[in-house]
Amino acid sequence: MYWLNTKQTVMNFFVRNYDQYFIEWKNSINRKPMLLAGARQVGKTSSVKKFGRENYKNIFELNFMRDQEILSNVFDDGLQPSSILENAQIALGKPFNPEADLLVFEEIGFSQSALTSLKFFYEDAPEIHIIATGSNVGLFKNYPVGKTDRITMYPMTFREFLMATNNSILLKFVDTPDHSKVPTVAHNKLIGLITDYWFVGGMPEAVNAWISYPEIEPLKRIKAVEKVKANLLADYKNDFGKFSKEHPATTLNIRRVYEAVAIKIAEIEDGTTPKFKFKGVLGNTSVSYEDIVAPVDFLECLKLIHKVFILDGVNNNFNMNFQKKDNMFKLVPHDVGILTRMIGMTYQNIKEGKDAYKGFIAETFVLNEIVSSMVFPEEENALFSFKRGDSMEIEFLLKSLENEYVPIEVKSGKNRRSISLTNFVEKYKPQRALKFTFNYVENNPERIVQHLPIYKIRATYVQHFKRGSE
Repeated sequence: MYWLNTKQTVMNFFVRNYDQYFIEWKNSINRKPMLLAGARQVGKTSSVKKFGRENYKNIFELNFMRDQEILSNVFDDGLQPSSILENAQIALGKPFNPEADLLVFEEIGFSQSALTSLKFFYEDAPEIHIIATGSNVGLFKNYPVGKTDRITMYPMTFREFLMATNNSILLKFVDTPDHSKVPTVAHNKLIGLITDYWFVGGMPEAVNAWISYPEIEPLKRIKAVEKVKANLLADYKNDFGKFSKEHPATTLNIRRVYEAVAIKIAEIEDGTTPKFKFKGVLGNTSVSYEDIVAPVDFLECLKLIHKVFILDGVNNNFNMNFQKKDNMFKLVPHDVGILTRMIGMTYQNIKEGKDAYKGFIAETFVLNEIVSSMVFPEEENALFSFKRGDSMEIEFLLKSLENEYVPIEVKSGKNRRSISLTNFVEKYKPQRALKFTFNYVENNPERIVQHLPIYKIRATYVQHFKRGSE
């Protein structure tokens, strides 16, 4: 990452957790075309370009959203790689060297032919290194099954935010899970940076705006980030019409559900993320689960929201997927900075730390840190929380690598009492429970309830819950 301190904003190439996956893919003897999915503007293009510039002579890019007219005849002679590349070189007016260049299909979701052609690149031209990126590939019904290496990219994590803001010295405290001791000075610094991250979020353009001004110019930093987040939200809503043409959900209903995600959260005064209630979401009172299935599915396919199912009981003999009710869930935005923009929280509000909103922002932070580690298809898991009456509400309920249920509570304030977690532990007798907090804690690893600082959530998840290794 290059430090920027000029009046003109220039996009930086950030160090991302994905950099290692690109290198591993390049060196794999079983390499397939890479299909890199993820929400719009999470950094797919910039990461691929950074990787291409560092590891190949040239990048040969076909952008199917920007250059639809130029590339309209590339597939006229079939889907064989040789004919596609010959036509592409003619259309773009530049050469491609399969032995030295990286081939990139940008926004492949705008071309079913391009998506299908990945099968033939895998079978007939495995020597060509090709990466396809897409923001709407989740909406396609026809995939080249088994012919691609699929990766999902998410917004920048807190770890990546630390690197972007020149705080890499703190990484060792974030990357070490469980009960490793953190110096008080490091803890206080990390908590301050977390609240910065809650405002900025992990969208690379917003992070770039934040670091484009020094700390001695806070108003300029804040204004720049606010502008970026406002534009991103506007772009997302404009994309709904562009991407929903072949989807059963209407553009209006998609927009209503997306806006309702933040409205429903802000309505709750106790700071928790509520069950998503259907009433009034689509402009009338007679809304059922069936009415919002299509809009929710659309937003999930675009990776703009995460669905967290709410369980009201636990049976250790059954998989949690068999215990869920399809109409009982929470909806959470894919980025904490986008959430704070959607509910109108200013930087000052966040730094003041009022409990009225800190709860659901902390919960969104924790959820997105967990989801960010689900990079490969085999690592994706359904997400669960727990609520039974008013005395037992747990933010997350996960199953460990040892196949044990582990309740996770998120405490954003100074209050250390955990009535819900205590009640859950007494009733269901888990072997372990986790409580993530803002407080400086010295954890006792012998206790059932483990107390951990909130910035250790991702490392803890990777160690104890993630299928596969990072």
